[in-house]
Amino acid sequence: MKAHEIAALVAGTLSGDPNVDITCVADVRSATPSDAAFAEKTETVQTGAGCLLVPLDFEGDFAGCLIKVKAPKLAFAILAAELHPRKMRGPEIHPSAIVAGSASVGDGVFVGAFTCVGENSRIGDGTQLRAGAKVGDDVRIGQNCVLHPNSFVEDGCTLGNNVVLHTGAVVGADGFGYVADESGNYHKFPQIGSVIIEDDVEIGANTCVDRGALGETRIGAGTKIDNLVQIAHNVQIGRRVVIAAQTGISGSTVIEDDCVIGGQVGMGDHALVRSGAVIGSQAGVLPGKIVRRGVWWGTPVQPLDEYKRQNAHVKGLERLKAEVQILKQKIYSTSSDPLEDPEQRPLDRP
Repeated sequence: MKAHEIAALVAGTLSGDPNVDITCVADVRSATPSDAAFAEKTETVQTGAGCLLVPLDFEGDFAGCLIKVKAPKLAFAILAAELHPRKMRGPEIHPSAIVAGSASVGDGVFVGAFTCVGENSRIGDGTQLRAGAKVGDDVRIGQNCVLHPNSFVEDGCTLGNNVVLHTGAVVGADGFGYVADESGNYHKFPQIGSVIIEDDVEIGANTCVDRGALGETRIGAGTKIDNLVQIAHNVQIGRRVVIAAQTGISGSTVIEDDCVIGGQVGMGDHALVRSGAVIGSQAGVLPGKIVRRGVWWGTPVQPLDEYKRQNAHVKGLERLKAEVQILKQKIYSTSSDPLEDPEQRPLDRP
């Protein structure tokens, strides 16, 4: 793209040569004259980039083509999607693929090697089923989805349009539900519900979304889920939620719209996370807990200010211990107590 085309794409203000050719995006430190980079600082940036996306109040020196935008990082992402579109295979059904006779495959669909599509399933136009992907029976997959190698969509699940499942993701596995009898033996509770994934959802590698026990597990439109996340049966996740790696969400938890969940967060069953809440990494949400809008951290999870205050108290314990020892020395320095070691004297002695 030429610089003036980039400026139009990102709604930016251009200064410099409008006909500079840009072929790639790159990190600001390693960029070359054919690359575009971005900087969020307002002062001079050291870079070899041919085109630089900067904030509106940028005042530094730059010899190349400069494009001022409101949000440089966002503009960079938009440009990157244009210059580096995701790899798409042409329409094909590989000879080794197994597609049930009752399945429906739309126009422009790629079905890769050793892929399976089950009975009565529907694959929307432009969808890509990469090598080894498996689609069960009675599955509905929308348009322009990408199922990366060895991802699985089990029976009766539904994917909207533009859904991406990365390698090893599993949608629709049985939930973890058992009932103990009088002898302590466990009997599996029915796991016969479904999973519904709405439009524009992306699910990371080796993440598992369990089917509902009797109802549905649902992930709202625009939600982005990292690798190695466990989403249990009947969980309801709203729109535009971001969930980082190694988070575990127990059954029937509800996460409303526009929440951010950090890495390694653990949530007990039937928790409720209100819209706009941000939960920091490694936090623990107790069963049934209501997490309201705001920033939360710690185990059990609590508002960030309270967590920081308690953390400061814990860090001060060593200093408090030293002060107590000094006080004990002073108390017993004039005492006739026969104990020789003041460390062993109880504090409640007169």
